[in-house]
Amino acid sequence: MNSKKATDIRYSILRIVRCVAFLLTLTFSAPYTVLAQINTDRMMNIARNALSYNDYVLSISYFNIVINYKPHLYEPYFYRGVAKFYLDDFSGTILDCTEAIKRNPYFPNSYELRGLAYINQQQYSLAVQDYQQATELSPDNRLLWHNLTLCHIELDSLNKADSIANIVIKKWSKHAEGYNIKAQIQLQKKDTAAAEALIDQALKVDKYNVNSISAKAGILISHEQYDEAIKYYTESLRLNPQNASSLINRALCYYHLNKYNEAMNDYDLALDFEPRNFIGHYNRGLLRAQVGADNLAIEDFNFILSINPDDMMATFNRATLLENTGDYQGAIRDYTTVINEYPKFLYGYERRASARRLVGDTAGANRDEEHVLKERIAQRYGYSTPTSRQENKTRKQSDFNIEDYNKLVEEDNSKQEQTYESEYRGKVQNREQSAKLILPNQNTYNIYKEAGQDSIITYFEQAFQDAQAGNLNEAIAGFTRVIEINDTFAEAYFNRGLLKLLADDSHSAIPDLSKAGELGIFQAYNIIKKNQNLKKKTK
Repeated sequence: MNSKKATDIRYSILRIVRCVAFLLTLTFSAPYTVLAQINTDRMMNIARNALSYNDYVLSISYFNIVINYKPHLYEPYFYRGVAKFYLDDFSGTILDCTEAIKRNPYFPNSYELRGLAYINQQQYSLAVQDYQQATELSPDNRLLWHNLTLCHIELDSLNKADSIANIVIKKWSKHAEGYNIKAQIQLQKKDTAAAEALIDQALKVDKYNVNSISAKAGILISHEQYDEAIKYYTESLRLNPQNASSLINRALCYYHLNKYNEAMNDYDLALDFEPRNFIGHYNRGLLRAQVGADNLAIEDFNFILSINPDDMMATFNRATLLENTGDYQGAIRDYTTVINEYPKFLYGYERRASARRLVGDTAGANRDEEHVLKERIAQRYGYSTPTSRQENKTRKQSDFNIEDYNKLVEEDNSKQEQTYESEYRGKVQNREQSAKLILPNQNTYNIYKEAGQDSIITYFEQAFQDAQAGNLNEAIAGFTRVIEINDTFAEAYFNRGLLKLLADDSHSAIPDLSKAGELGIFQAYNIIKKNQNLKKKTK
């Protein structure tokens, strides 16, 4: 997965609301039941209104009330899953959709939403199962077929993807996306000519389709027709001015045409729209270095390394820039980091030797130069010297050559980022919240004491103390004991989730934080979102 990450979450949730609104009007004969049903309807309406106004945490509170009162209904589970999806709580979305499906296995939107959550967790095989079920229940929903095809592409099931794309084109011959998705399959099969023909067909169907226009520009880049590619990217940006991917790709074209000012302007604008765009920072850093703006280039590479410290390409580029600006110790540090990962990277030794001489480390510089000489002789006469480390870390999955450290990230047209389509907007709240351990309030303590559960407070406080002392395993075990005694102790879930994140166990941390959010600690959702964003930036 490369440079075009563009999760296209379109349209409005109102269609989903309308699809199931009629299910909330059931009536009962007994007076008490009628009153209860009215209350349930009222809670559902309040919750759905909060959802439509993007107040996801408030909507979850009301859906919780309905679920507690009417646990046999599937709608509140589904809608609560929607709210969690907006908050990037994909684990929670999956759990809620699963509960909705248990209660009503014939509602396609539950499968669709769970499939989207699986996609966001890169669990494409499970997403395929959900989309297959959804297409059986709703065969005329084009978006379901579209996403099902893309999941097969992700799994490299290209023949299956191609057969589904043919279905999409047959059912919706006047819709450009069917041709676009089939073109992606051909690109992955390395058949550029077939892909270009399909993209041209898509443009005949809809000359204003942004995806088709951008795809055509990508094909032109592969042919090194940069002037023509710029025209298409410019048209794409006319239709969608804030598309950072188009700006970055157009900047790449300008770079190849030696139009550095235009390229720099596009990188700057792209990063205004997407300040955390990895490729934008990487390429702008290289361009800044090329025009002599070393300190600004260092800022770009510092940013890259703040989100992905293991990026050796960025580390080496920063090392050369630090050396240029007189920070020789910093340069030596970075050169050493790269050499430890790539012991056969001889240019790294040469650069480190240069920096070592500048700080008066003649012995160290001599060792580096002797190593380079020894390796050059070995290469010339066809024998190898032993190495103890696998060379495998680079800025890009498809590029495993550290020698390419100074090359801009190019478009990989054979494996583009996929554009999933959905009714769900994916808009999220992102209030700043501190990620720190929390204690229950006094009322909570009183409730447990009145119930004769003093032991649970003792266990919680001991776990809290272990956490503050840095004893993660003991603290996690302590909070687990609390949860085993009372599985609605929100603070225990929250704290255990935070500790698991500290232990790099996000797989089990996120469900804990999701449960904490569900139980009322809504700052948990902000932590979940930040964790999801970090995962996206380090892939």
